Amino acid sequence: MQGPTPLPTPPGLDPNLFVEQIIPLIGVLAVLIVGAIALRWLFRSPIGEAIAEGIRMRRQRRYGTDVSATGEHRVAELETEVHALRGQLAELAERVDFAERLLAQSREPERLRAPKT
Repeated sequence: MQGPTPLPTPPGLDPNLFVEQIIPLIGVLAVLIVGAIALRWLFRSPIGEAIAEGIRMRRQRRYGTDVSATGEHRVAELETEVHALRGQLAELAERVDFAERLLAQSREPERLRAPKT
């Protein structure tokens, strides 16, 4: 008894060679994806925050940059911008009120007329 005869493969195409090249590539991709997920988790955890704080402190000691002063400067800039935006918002509110008053004045004579019967 003989088993089924294998299908002839075209010359130059070896399925074993194809599998031997693809399987390691898939393995490398899987390791990279799992590693990226693990690093993302690490950086977003309290451990990552502690590492970032350590880097900030080392940078401050080495280069003398005050990270808190940079943050305070940024807050001051944002406060200035918020103040300017509030001024613009107040000006726009005054313009809308003025436009509403003008529209109300033009409609009042229509309301005062006696209805025709």
